[in-house]
Amino acid sequence: MWKNLHPNIRKRIQIEFLSRLGSSLIFPFMSIYLFHAYNAQITGVLMMINIIISFLAGIYGGYLTDVFGRRRLLLFGEFIKLLASIGIVCANLPVYHFPWLTFVMMFLGNIASGLISPASEAMLIDVSTEKTRAFMYAINYWANNLALMVGMIIGGWLFERHFLLLTTILVIINISSLLLTKYLITETHEQMVNIKCHVGFQSVFHSYQIVLCDVRFVIFTLGGILLLSVEFQRTNFIAIHLVQSFIHTKWLGISFDGVKMLSLLTSINTAIIVLFTAPISRWITNRNTKKIFVMGTTLFTLGYALQAYVNTLPLLIFSSFILSFGELMYVPTRQSKLADLMPENKRGAYLAFNGSIFQLGKVIASSMLIGAPFLGSFGIATAIIFLGLGAIILTLWALRLIPDNQSNM
Repeated sequence: MWKNLHPNIRKRIQIEFLSRLGSSLIFPFMSIYLFHAYNAQITGVLMMINIIISFLAGIYGGYLTDVFGRRRLLLFGEFIKLLASIGIVCANLPVYHFPWLTFVMMFLGNIASGLISPASEAMLIDVSTEKTRAFMYAINYWANNLALMVGMIIGGWLFERHFLLLTTILVIINISSLLLTKYLITETHEQMVNIKCHVGFQSVFHSYQIVLCDVRFVIFTLGGILLLSVEFQRTNFIAIHLVQSFIHTKWLGISFDGVKMLSLLTSINTAIIVLFTAPISRWITNRNTKKIFVMGTTLFTLGYALQAYVNTLPLLIFSSFILSFGELMYVPTRQSKLADLMPENKRGAYLAFNGSIFQLGKVIASSMLIGAPFLGSFGIATAIIFLGLGAIILTLWALRLIPDNQSNM
């Protein structure tokens, strides 16, 4: 089946694996980096600023990929990512240390990621078919999570003492991603003629007006935003909660602090996804996917709420198992409907709008970090539960708006 996929799909999955591995070395821990340099409130504000700009870049990038084509935007984004990673190395050399410059380079890297994401997703859909799309998404999901697991394990153990080494590895990976994109990826969407007439903000706004008028897609996306705001607690409140409150423990002869515990929890989550994606996918086939979605989202939400509240190793590991199996149930349910909801000639805009679930989810997670000193662990855990409940309500509402002949739910 892998060999039957279009060469661009195979190469993009491989490049994304490499890129995700590199970013996972440092970026899941950057809230901790900024927390050490400043404090929780300032960290929350900085993360939110970064995310909002990244979101806007993704929205503009989604439109530009429909205008200029996929490959050109991918190359531009990969080049900016490389510059950003070099800047992070320069900001953290042994002779000096500039957290503000590190933040600016993160800012630049997030803009690049916002440009790359809709172009990459649109390219995958361009050259896939209904028969190959399910397998393509499954293998891409598996590869991304494997990259996340490996990167988080390495980053969790080296982040505090060997940050410069990790950023140097990231530079090497970004060079490789740029070269592989340049020489192995072909264009799948020809650019428009008279480009100058189509890149202004008025044209961008008109393109997204069409998306915004698609009520079911907007509601579907809002549900996704709430779901991702739950998941991004891991790299926001939960990360700082573990650094501040985790009871240092020795397990299997290894001493765990908050950073290593975060790495372990993420690794458990990813390992479960890598190992159980296939059997869970088979299990949910031909079942009532509405019930599977509700069950999965409930487990996912409760697992993260538990992580935001508890501070002992056994309960944290238990919570990771709960949310992991919940994720395995809700993700395929949601992804299976996404491609069906998008018109072919507007895939870039639709994918960029749907990509807002990542950025706006991060905004909500960061805003909760700002309010964390006032809400406390119990308040954040309660807020996470309400976010999950809202995601269930909105997603089911959107799916009810899909005509019966387009839905098997």
